[in-house]
Amino acid sequence: MTVTPELLLAAREGERKAQYQLYRQCFPVLMSVCLRYRSDQSDALAALNDGYLKILQNLHRYPPEAPFEAWIRRIQINTLIDQFRREAKWRDTVLLSEKMEQQPGVGGVDWNEADRRFDAEQLENLLQRLPPVSRQVFNLFALDGYSHAEISTMLGISEGTSKWHVSFARSQLRDWIKTGLEHPENTSVR
Repeated sequence: MTVTPELLLAAREGERKAQYQLYRQCFPVLMSVCLRYRSDQSDALAALNDGYLKILQNLHRYPPEAPFEAWIRRIQINTLIDQFRREAKWRDTVLLSEKMEQQPGVGGVDWNEADRRFDAEQLENLLQRLPPVSRQVFNLFALDGYSHAEISTMLGISEGTSKWHVSFARSQLRDWIKTGLEHPENTSVR
């Protein structure tokens, strides 16, 4: 993604056409981040728009020596985390312990076979099946590279809880992938 300094300056100064052009350039990057955290496309789009608004409001803080794409990704992830915290007050709590009791034992998965048989979209769909908190923590840890200490601070949970969610997500994904390998007709999720 290449954004010119002139476009950034014009967008920072409030020129609507420049802001729209910047939005169009940022959209693919921001939407890919949002879709990892939101299961519904309209929710992802709403989160993207909130993130883009924060990007516009903070363009004056953008350090020109930093990669612009990395900077906007960070703002979008922080926006998603803020939304997650706000929604936690109203979200129904899923009793994950009940889900764990219903799971059969976890066996080995042939990852070469999984790689050959599952495409990226199918794996994204599997991620979307995870409970919201586990998906959030797994994305932050496995895909965005945050440590358990950072995740615990961001989400207001303990490091142990963060580790548990990553472990739970991995276990779930492993089970679903194994089931998909054993029963190829089950690989289309949702």
